[in-house]
Amino acid sequence: MSIGNSLCFSNLPSSLVSGVGNGPAGCHCTLKLLDLDHLRTCLLHRDEAALCREWLHPVEQEKLSALLHEKRHLEWLGGRICVKEALRCFFIHSPYPAEVPAPHLQIIHAPSGRPLVHQGMLNGEMVIPHISISHSGRYALALAAAASCGVDIQENRETLVRVQERFCSQAEGRLMMDLLPGLDSSEHLTLLWAAKESVKKAVVLEAMPGFLELELRRIDLSHGPDHTGGLLFTFAFAVGNHGKLGATESLVAQFQALVCMDHGYGIALCLSSPASFPGFHHA
Repeated sequence: MSIGNSLCFSNLPSSLVSGVGNGPAGCHCTLKLLDLDHLRTCLLHRDEAALCREWLHPVEQEKLSALLHEKRHLEWLGGRICVKEALRCFFIHSPYPAEVPAPHLQIIHAPSGRPLVHQGMLNGEMVIPHISISHSGRYALALAAAASCGVDIQENRETLVRVQERFCSQAEGRLMMDLLPGLDSSEHLTLLWAAKESVKKAVVLEAMPGFLELELRRIDLSHGPDHTGGLLFTFAFAVGNHGKLGATESLVAQFQALVCMDHGYGIALCLSSPASFPGFHHA
């Protein structure tokens, strides 16, 4: 068995898997989760250079070698492996199925920091997917989609409670307390942070909303009284009004994120299309 194939990708919550399947019409996408503790164990017992040759583009191998901090090194490698696996599955199940070796895929970044798939070694007829990468605690998470996308994973930590005034308004806190009584306040904050991060990654506006300007307006419940299944968070942002929502607003963009709590982690993903959101354009 090859080193790369010995990696085990973790199971995703069923509510997210089904939610991805119900994304925007025609939006083909794949979502992958990697256990970084398992990756760390692999690196202790196997040759890292061989694993990198199997998963990384030569330019990415050079980038990784310059990351000397152990935690950052592991997270960066895990994120790249995770997104390469998401891309592999995306291409296999695309309208023009293709096997693309992971080292042929190079992940680059736009000036905004948004990750992109370099087109260099890909067939001109292939759909170049949008991608998003996240990591927190022991997991890396990646999404590849035919539409602009954002994904975020956030470990439930007390840190968010200490800084909640930076991203959670009193109205948002009350809404979550009223509609999600099966979750505690730290879980509310974890879900809200992950959801807002996924939206900010998925969309680009001329003036991007701040965390407090992106307002949670609605929560749709999906599974059971404990609310541990999938939830749909709907956010609003006033376009062209400096992000201030009010009675005189003329254009409000709405964004939706599918979220869930799973084993102490908040996971959120946002899929969008240019026609779905006023003022939206691709990076």
